[in-house]
Amino acid sequence: MSHTDKKEQFTKELYRLWSMHADRKNYKVSRRDLIKGMAGLGLGAGAIKMLMNQAPFSVRQAWAAEGATPEERAINGAKALFDSAEKKTISIMYPSGSGGNLSPFVEEWKGLTGFDLELIEVPVTETHQKAMQEAVAKTGRYDIMIPAPLSLADLAESGVARPLDDYMDKYDPEVYSGPNQLQFPVSDFGQKYKGKTYGLYCDGDWWHLSYRKDKLAEKGLAPKSKREMVHTWAEYDELCATMHDPDNNFYGALEYRSPFWNKFHWMTRVQSKGHFYFDEDMNSLADTPQGIETVKELIALQDIMPAEQFTYGFTENYAQYYAQGRGFCEFGWPSLWRYSNDAAGSQSIIAGKGEDGEPSQTAVSKVPGTMHNGELVRSCIHAFAWDFVVSNYSPIQEAAYCFSQWITGPTMSMRSIPNEGGYFDPWRDNHFFAPSAEFFASYPGDFLATHAEAIVDAVPEIQLRGAAEYLNALDVNLTAAYNGNKSPEEAMEDTAKEQNRITRRLGKAEQKESWHGLAKMYPEPLQKLIGVDKWVL
Repeated sequence: MSHTDKKEQFTKELYRLWSMHADRKNYKVSRRDLIKGMAGLGLGAGAIKMLMNQAPFSVRQAWAAEGATPEERAINGAKALFDSAEKKTISIMYPSGSGGNLSPFVEEWKGLTGFDLELIEVPVTETHQKAMQEAVAKTGRYDIMIPAPLSLADLAESGVARPLDDYMDKYDPEVYSGPNQLQFPVSDFGQKYKGKTYGLYCDGDWWHLSYRKDKLAEKGLAPKSKREMVHTWAEYDELCATMHDPDNNFYGALEYRSPFWNKFHWMTRVQSKGHFYFDEDMNSLADTPQGIETVKELIALQDIMPAEQFTYGFTENYAQYYAQGRGFCEFGWPSLWRYSNDAAGSQSIIAGKGEDGEPSQTAVSKVPGTMHNGELVRSCIHAFAWDFVVSNYSPIQEAAYCFSQWITGPTMSMRSIPNEGGYFDPWRDNHFFAPSAEFFASYPGDFLATHAEAIVDAVPEIQLRGAAEYLNALDVNLTAAYNGNKSPEEAMEDTAKEQNRITRRLGKAEQKESWHGLAKMYPEPLQKLIGVDKWVL
């Protein structure tokens, strides 16, 4: 038999085995049977793993674990682990305000697997601190921690976060492929650090722009398109000034200028100019002309904003201004859209609906961008979000992973996200393209379709070791500039000095390597504009 004939016979037999494994209703070819069959073709363990990573989705889905869905595979895995488990209760550290996404399912999980759940609430601003304390103490107090993706680098480097890739290979949560996946780039920077997955994503927190389409129409104006209020930042600034009507307590813009929250506006606007946080050699770019210019643009907008923007956080902004009809537009998380379209629970006065049932007062838009050689480039900040992280010091790591996969699975997340008393938001493809009626009612109108399109523009926070320090340096100095205590030039020079100091202390070579990895997780238009493919370590 010729080499060509042998190759053809091998391929034919491999695909026969794969098809039987995928079609387990008609063929009883288990994962173990498939391994035996592939070994019979002369394949070793390494070759089997490589080929299975390249197999059709239906085959990989069947291979992942016994069970047709991520939830079913997670349940079966946890049930198999229960009898021999050192602990029978999975302890979860979760951020305050998200309990509604977890607590309704405690008894259901226990009934399905035997494992009880202990929910330990901590303030949102302390999730990173609590996780890092566990990195030092190594008590195993938490089996699961739910921090933001910007914590992944510190948690991974400290050793407290367990890489999840082996469990993902075994159980397949369907986050990287298939009809229920999380799309790039959030799939990568939202879950990975240095090529390994350390968090299972659960909250689609890239920004959008909500605006009053009824007020726009009253002035005889129209949005640029169905999903774009404007195209560029210059157009945004001009339109907000046009809509400003302080005599009627109606403000042109509702942007954050309060400590902690204000940095997100700078991060969104400046990066669309083809301007990263750092250059190729890991030097801060805060004090470059683009960085300073952006601060000046943001200060100019303060003339058409209420004074409370210097003290309000997102909850006050939602409740006191946009949802009460006191502002033309606001940037925010998906929860902004949900809140402002909830007349009953949030008592929003702009939740009107037309005869077709669609929102009649509000509209959703992608964030503005910057034109580069005739192409509009956006950078939509991915601020916060949350990940399920398994502790390296947990005695029941695999069971903890199984719960994480179950609650974030395509069906379970569709059930948990709309719950009152929680704030996890849409992120999987099935949330956007095949929502349940209850899910769609929580995010009515064109929101889900717009949010799905906007993910390709999402950019990360400074998700490196020392993230909190880098961001604090930016936040403190922006606050000083917005309050007039520093000039834009002084504020950005001080930001750059402090960020460069942090880099030197943590080790420039190591930080540069991590930064290059993060830069390759940016949207492709930004990578191309900045020339990331030409960067050299």
